[in-house]
Amino acid sequence: MWLFHIHPQRAVGQADAVSGKPPHALAAELVVDELGTDVRRGLSEEEATGRLERIGPNELAVRERPNYVAVALRQLADPLVALLAAAAAVSAGIGQGIEAVVIAAIVALNFCLGFIQEVRAEHAVLALRKAVDLQAVVVRGGSEHVVPARVLVPGDVILLEAGDRVPADARLAAATGLAVDESALTGESVPVDKGVEAIDLGAALAERTSLVFAGTAVTRGRARAIVLSTGAAMEIGRIAALASAAKPPPTPLQRRLARLSRRLALAGGVLTVVLATAMVAQGETLQDSFLVGVAVAVAAVPEGLGAVVTIALAQGATAMARRGAIVRRLAAIETLGETTVIATDKTGTLTLNELHVAAVEAAYERKPHEVLAAGALASTAGDPIDTALVRAAREAGLEPDDADERLDEIPFDALRRRVTVLYSHPSGAGRLVVKGAPEAVLPRCDLSATDAERFDRLAEEWGRRGLRILAVAERELTQHVGSLEQAEESLATVGLVGLHDPVRPAVPAAVETAHGAGIDVVMVTGDHPTTAEAVARELGIQDGAAEPKVLARVEPVDKLRLVERLQSRGEIVAVTGDGINDAPALRRADVGISMGRSGTEAAREASDVVLTDDDFSTIVAAIREGRRIGDNLRTFLAFLLSANAGEVVLFAVAVLAGLGAPMTVVQVLAVNLLTDGLPAIALARDPASADTMRRPPAHLGTLLGRELTLALVAAGLGVGLAATGAYLVGREVDPGAAQTMAFATIALAELVLVFAVRTPHRPAWRGSRNETLMVAVIGSVLVVAAAIYVPLGRELTGTEALGPFELGVVLALAVAPAALVEVAKAARRLRAR
Repeated sequence: MWLFHIHPQRAVGQADAVSGKPPHALAAELVVDELGTDVRRGLSEEEATGRLERIGPNELAVRERPNYVAVALRQLADPLVALLAAAAAVSAGIGQGIEAVVIAAIVALNFCLGFIQEVRAEHAVLALRKAVDLQAVVVRGGSEHVVPARVLVPGDVILLEAGDRVPADARLAAATGLAVDESALTGESVPVDKGVEAIDLGAALAERTSLVFAGTAVTRGRARAIVLSTGAAMEIGRIAALASAAKPPPTPLQRRLARLSRRLALAGGVLTVVLATAMVAQGETLQDSFLVGVAVAVAAVPEGLGAVVTIALAQGATAMARRGAIVRRLAAIETLGETTVIATDKTGTLTLNELHVAAVEAAYERKPHEVLAAGALASTAGDPIDTALVRAAREAGLEPDDADERLDEIPFDALRRRVTVLYSHPSGAGRLVVKGAPEAVLPRCDLSATDAERFDRLAEEWGRRGLRILAVAERELTQHVGSLEQAEESLATVGLVGLHDPVRPAVPAAVETAHGAGIDVVMVTGDHPTTAEAVARELGIQDGAAEPKVLARVEPVDKLRLVERLQSRGEIVAVTGDGINDAPALRRADVGISMGRSGTEAAREASDVVLTDDDFSTIVAAIREGRRIGDNLRTFLAFLLSANAGEVVLFAVAVLAGLGAPMTVVQVLAVNLLTDGLPAIALARDPASADTMRRPPAHLGTLLGRELTLALVAAGLGVGLAATGAYLVGREVDPGAAQTMAFATIALAELVLVFAVRTPHRPAWRGSRNETLMVAVIGSVLVVAAAIYVPLGRELTGTEALGPFELGVVLALAVAPAALVEVAKAARRLRAR
């Protein structure tokens, strides 16, 4: 029997031991026999207890906690952290306590930031477990019991009715008017009608109407079902396993920062050894040589890089939250900006997830309002279709006749594909109203050849538009009939109703904007292909020559494979999802985007971004914000690194020329953290450029790109030479102030240069307004002034107060690098003309 052959990691439909067929393709009686149970009496308590002991509880395994030691070691393995840690150790070893403490504090800050981000472990599997943490009505020993779902076992007989959540994967044995909302599992936009009949062997998950699945919701009817699988063997368990195994790749930002860190660490290490060795060769003491080596290591490393990037991304997260996108993982912001493909759900994201009456066609000598009135009479507002019909009737000013009394009805079921309601009236006449699929209703109507042809043509046309089509018919009963089914003959056609889920108003423009930004949009849905194609046409999502842009009847593993295939081609993939079935793809995507309103907890926990309005246009707005942050991130990185390059140039020239250390370690740290840090953070607030969404994604092989790298080198060289000039002048006029002049020049030069760096293609004075940057620059200037002219500042940084001449030299040299950059930009603009 299956009971003893189901592997704990295999989903329902994969475990067949006797028949060679999955349970959805077998008659219910065969499933009952193979599971050794009884439809009427269920399992005995003894048998159920024994099976529970052998198979285990109906719950999903909880993912283990992160390995905190491994996470910590990964932070320490960062090349920049390792280099700074070594510099701190050397400083402590040679008695430079202040330097050692300051560097160690920076290492600790970077360590903590990385550690905290990484140990914010995802809880997708835990959220999936909650989906089966509920009660169930089970038949055991012929009696009904309410038990925790966790004690269910294969072979148990469970009872379901409207409002219940299905507690385990099960095969239907009896069903009356049963409909189940499986959107969280399959993506099907409307409740699925269920029945006991066996289904084709190769039916897709969404089409296995003889099965019900854990975590889905019963919207109509009632049923008796035989539990097939529990725990990890359920369909939801298979998805949980996929979600657990689907590890998100490093973001482009993480990959590029890691590559940059390795290069900076290598360069810093080589420079440290070369310059320290040069000083030893020049006859300097070993301690002085070590001190210079530490200073060079500190100069080569942008100590505030991690903190500045985190703060900039946090600012972006705040801006995106105001627009309706809550960021759960900061690195996802910059990744959004580099997205090349959006794989989006249809229902609720591109559409409103609300069925509306889109078309009404009345039969001959009938009026459209009669169609709506009759359709509303045959509705109970118990599912989206009924709700749409009742709403449309009321919007047309039609209210149900209080004189009508519902006497009897036959609920909708998958076999009949129609609902029939009998009303009485004080006049003594009975009114039979029938609503359902055209092929189940129209053959029972007295139709003229002309009407039959017209309705067939309309049904085909509406089907191409993706409408869900209902036929409405009625019959006046003047005498008693044997049964309602016998009365469903010689009906009078009232008309056809077409329902659809409207697209969100802002989505067509958002799709067009995405295409204009070089981003492909792929619709991935569990819905019917015809419906998906109709929505795609309306939104301008067309199939391309190389890849399809519309994928329907997609199962969780298919969506996951699509993401992996796109990533293997180098695409940066953003995936939207709201269901349990979306969790694996959301975790594996470069950016997982879940729905805040309609989404499941499993989807939200697996995602990087949560949309508060479930609107596709918010995704495009978030991408625009991500591009803005990405552009600004590259700008302030260039700014920070130009400062480091200037310091390295200063040290290289001074040491190789035998002029000693031009700055102390604390002075280098003051420039890198205090005077450069504030403007770098302020640069993150620069507004987006006009062409942000009119160009393809950056998708650069390096973080900065060739043009920005060359500008960085040139700026760093200019700053370094200006500081070297100040240092040389200081050695001549006041040797005690030489280091202070170098420190002040390099700090102020960066503060002037920041305005030129942020406008690579325009003059600095024509840059966009950024009041925060002005405040940051003024604050940094005050920090430099305090370090030179406030006694406590001089004590901490080892500076001396500068006289008017020395200060004049510093100011003149500090503006020189920015002036040269502006001249170079002007020359480039002239050549471009």
